Amino acid sequence: MGSDAQAPTAVPAVPAERRLGELRAVIEEFGRVLDSFGSQLDAAVTDADRECAGIGVAFNELGAAKRGLDAIDCPEPARTLMRRHSSDLGAALDAAVTAMQYQDRLTQRVGHIRVGLHRLQTSLRDGIDRNTGQWLSLLRHVEAENQAEQERLAAAENACNGRVELF
Repeated sequence: MGSDAQAPTAVPAVPAERRLGELRAVIEEFGRVLDSFGSQLDAAVTDADRECAGIGVAFNELGAAKRGLDAIDCPEPARTLMRRHSSDLGAALDAAVTAMQYQDRLTQRVGHIRVGLHRLQTSLRDGIDRNTGQWLSLLRHVEAENQAEQERLAAAENACNGRVELF
């Protein structure tokens, strides 16, 4: 290739102020994205809570109807048939309540995740200049707090011996 080969051109150094400005723009965008995720989680949890409240009312009404069926005194074979259907209804209600308790635990876990996201978003936008070590320490602290809460929820579930209780 001889004399036609060109020497690699040096990439001009980016001034420190420009790099700092670009980094601040990235941090601001990071904060905006975290805020968007937090808002989406808030909306999802609000919708789920509203639906769960309606389901809870329906469960109470179904429970009252079951108790009403249990109180009916009728001749055989209708009595046995009614008791069997009432028992099936009770088992289905128990399974549905258990599923709702799992929904409650999920809502609690999402709530703890929202707290961590909010803390990160606030830290990104608070205007405090942090060095790399401080950022890493903050991230590790938020992660450790979230992990501790998730472990607490799991321990509480295990303590119930397979039963899920509302917290």
